[in-house]
Amino acid sequence: MSRRPLPAPDSTGLQLGWFWLTPGIGRGNAIVLLFSGFSLISLVTFMTFLQPYLLQEVLHIPEERQGSLIGTLQFMHEAIVVLLASFIGASSDKFGRRIVYVIGVCLFATGFVIYPLAESAGQLYAFRVVYSIGFATASVMLHVCLAEYSQEATRGRWLGMVGIMNGLGVVTMALVLSRAPQWYMGLGFDSAQAVRLSYWTFAVYLLALAAALRFGLAPGLATGVAPVNRREPSWKVAMRGFSAARQNPRILLAYSMAFASRGDLGILTVFFSLWFLQRGNDLGMTTAESMAKAGMLFGLSQAVGLLWSYPMGMIIDRVPRMTAMCIAFGLATVGYFALGQIENPFGSLIFFACVLAGMGESSAMIAGGVLIGQEAPAKNRGAVLGTYSLMGAAGIMVLTFVGGILFDRLGRTAPFTMMGAINLFVFIGAWMLRRQNRDD
Repeated sequence: MSRRPLPAPDSTGLQLGWFWLTPGIGRGNAIVLLFSGFSLISLVTFMTFLQPYLLQEVLHIPEERQGSLIGTLQFMHEAIVVLLASFIGASSDKFGRRIVYVIGVCLFATGFVIYPLAESAGQLYAFRVVYSIGFATASVMLHVCLAEYSQEATRGRWLGMVGIMNGLGVVTMALVLSRAPQWYMGLGFDSAQAVRLSYWTFAVYLLALAAALRFGLAPGLATGVAPVNRREPSWKVAMRGFSAARQNPRILLAYSMAFASRGDLGILTVFFSLWFLQRGNDLGMTTAESMAKAGMLFGLSQAVGLLWSYPMGMIIDRVPRMTAMCIAFGLATVGYFALGQIENPFGSLIFFACVLAGMGESSAMIAGGVLIGQEAPAKNRGAVLGTYSLMGAAGIMVLTFVGGILFDRLGRTAPFTMMGAINLFVFIGAWMLRRQNRDD
């Protein structure tokens, strides 16, 4: 395996520690962006992870309907992201990244306010729409800014650091935020009130984050990126993301990586805690006991991913690009197949499976981000990154919907085995491109 020569950095840009920033981007801009990624992943995971608690303790949904309901909610959520992602990216090409990002976070906060007020499954669907629009907008803008703020010389390490921040966010959710309902119950509130107060606490936090983004991100577009004519229809700008995949097979591969890697995280987040909750019910454990165990092991997998993120970024910066893609999705394949073979999540083997899954999930996320950041053309970066987010949303939408059916009909670990197979297909695609062209 040959070493990849590192590209020379543009010295007109600033350095932030080990990273070279794109000219025109300040250190403060980059720090605020990294912090926003940490915050959003914490709260996105919190929203999803706490759903079984909301369904069982507040809405009293029967256990046999929970898997399908969660899968359908996630399907609807990702359908909204699919419909909007390319247009959001195209809008940022026209109007700038900052204003679109701030609007998205404010809508996200609104979703946190109204979601726990649902008193039926129908209301849960309706309130999820607002949350999903906010999530779509904030998520696309995070990906676009992350790609735009780093130079190619340190892109792998930069996204490795992003992976660390994401991992810290998920670990914070698992070890701290997930306990918020228990804290409020300890103050004398009942379970329904505790859930609502937990969501509302983080809604206030999101509004503070929106203010930080308004004053902390760089205005307009990065230096050297010309804005798109604002009179050009957004749908035409958005279509450039699809045409780019026809012109560049590496962009097409990156889109498939987004489909698989986002599906990895979606499946783990949605079905991991539900698996523990239902198995805990079989064993006579309380909901709180099962969720606490699930939170600890979910946190373990994310902590491993966190620790592995930067080494994976260094590997990506130093080996041929397609070789790095194969390494990343090889790890993801092994990790999810291992998790799918566990029969008892309260046994000892679950620790090893969580370690492998954490490494694989982290590697896949970083690899896809590096490849699309390298290949996306500067003029249409928003449209291409929007389409990349669309493919990630499509992955979560399709795979969690199918995963919910598999969970209810074939077994509680079937969604994890499915993800092992999906990651294997992407690995084969990367391997074929590597054989066609061994150079970067």
